[in-house]
Parts: sequence; structure tokens; C-alpha cells
Amino acid sequence: MKVEVEMREGKKEIEMPEGFTGEDLLKKLGLAPDSVLIIVNGEPVPYKEKINGNKIRIIRVVSGG
Repeated sequence: MKVEVEMREGKKEIEMPEGFTGEDLLKKLGLAPDSVLIIVNGEPVPYKEKINGNKIRIIRVVSGG
């Protein structure tokens, strides 16, 4: 299934298998789960859950002290 992923760098369309999780998506994009938020339909989705949608937004998170 094709999904559209929007990130700071722009939008890209990638092919993912049915029933993929946020973790699967992050691995394909080469991103660490603790450095991003996955947003589907305006709601954050835990990276271990299945993604139910084809338009996904990835937001990079920065922390410091």
C-alpha cells in the first residue's frame, strides 16, 4: 500500500505492507522512535500500533536541558 509521509524535508510517497506499524515505517525511513512523533488524521499514534491511514505526518522532537 502506498502512503504519503510528510516531514520537515517535504512529502514523499513510499510503499508499505498492509498492517504496518509505526515502528515499521520509522525503520524504513531510518528514524529512531524516541526522536519523532507519528501523526495520523491529526492524532498521535504510538509507534508500536498499526497505522490506519495513508497520510502520515512525522514531527521530529528535540529535547535538552
